[in-house]
Amino acid sequence: MGKISFAMLLILIIQIISIVNMLFINGLGALTIILYSFVTAPLGLLFGISGIVKESGRSLIVPWVTTIVSVILLALFLITLFGFSFGD
Repeated sequence: MGKISFAMLLILIIQIISIVNMLFINGLGALTIILYSFVTAPLGLLFGISGIVKESGRSLIVPWVTTIVSVILLALFLITLFGFSFGD
């Protein structure tokens, strides 16, 4: 599960880079958050928590980081979806 958590962590990092990139280019970072975070954040939580349960020792670092990044992206998704006002 550690390898799957690492792959998911790479996907989440690529997503964060694309969100930051879109925010600096044209302000459509909110659209990127809404389109992709609802899929990647729960998958990251699933693989991160299962990696925490299965792994032991020093290999626990990657699943913990994956879980933390997934929680941050899920919170960002919920804040953007329910707390952000688009044009009002």
